[in-house]
Amino acid sequence: MRYVVVALLLVCALSGSAVAQESPNVATATTTFDVDLQPDGDAAWTVRTTIPFDTDDERAGFRSYAEEFEAGEASGSPGIAFFESAAAAASTAADREMAITGVERKYTVGNSSGTLVLQFRWTNFLEPTGDGYKLSDALLTEDGTWLRSLQSGQEIRIRTPPGYDIQRSIEARQENDSLVVTGPESFDPEEFSVVYAAESTPTQSPTEPDEGIDVLAAALLGLLFLVVLVLAVWRWRGGEPIATENGDGPPSSTDASAPEPSEPDEEDAHVDPELLSDEERVETLLESNGGRMRQADIVSETDWSDAKVSQLLSRMADEGRVEKLRLGRENVISLPDDEE
Repeated sequence: MRYVVVALLLVCALSGSAVAQESPNVATATTTFDVDLQPDGDAAWTVRTTIPFDTDDERAGFRSYAEEFEAGEASGSPGIAFFESAAAAASTAADREMAITGVERKYTVGNSSGTLVLQFRWTNFLEPTGDGYKLSDALLTEDGTWLRSLQSGQEIRIRTPPGYDIQRSIEARQENDSLVVTGPESFDPEEFSVVYAAESTPTQSPTEPDEGIDVLAAALLGLLFLVVLVLAVWRWRGGEPIATENGDGPPSSTDASAPEPSEPDEEDAHVDPELLSDEERVETLLESNGGRMRQADIVSETDWSDAKVSQLLSRMADEGRVEKLRLGRENVISLPDDEE
């Protein structure tokens, strides 16, 4: 990379031109190499060389050289010939065809500095490896490497290709998605290796089948809940109570001497249970079952919790609306004698 600073100032040659222009001070020039790695394995390079100047003559000298540079007529740096030679040498060493294409040159001139910009595309810069790429052999030649060192004032930024992650890296500073090396720095061609792996996607995720099973299970649970809900509503509106009222089933009582269920009044038969209070529902159940039921049967008929039924019956017993009789390990609930 030394060529960048040394060759830049063929601007010095301007000092021999008809107008004795002053050359800028190349010793303070800075160069940045931006290497944007592409998903297809190519690399988009941008080489920016910035030269400061202090006088109008230095600015004029830079502008004269920059115009030749932009027209492709400058024989100095930053020149494309070096990279074309490097790509040819790397192609031979890696046994993979590489080329420099899409060359563009431009420059800018400010009050205190000027910048030369060289842009190009280096094809097949990355080596394909399974599901990713490796950056290594594009830097090698049969004699070693063309990237031996960075000088003071030089910096290289290698940006990760979109859709990939760094799996193994050289020792370098990481800024966002780029590896950054700032000179002075030297490189060991045997150790310069960066491996990129493709980012995982939903179609590649090994957990996707499990996620599908989870969705199916949730759908089945939802369907089961709907079936249970429909059965509960059917049972409440037209199930067992109706069969019992018509005399098609036995009364829910353990007492063999319990009287046959009495026929409810025509007006009560058409009362919507949802319009009744909890106490009225219990009384209706007792009336439709001969005035006496086990507490467990009341829980089953109402689908209420044991705790709710127990508290409700205790309150109704305190109010004299029902009577509780303990038989063995269960309670038998009945209407008061004057209501049976």
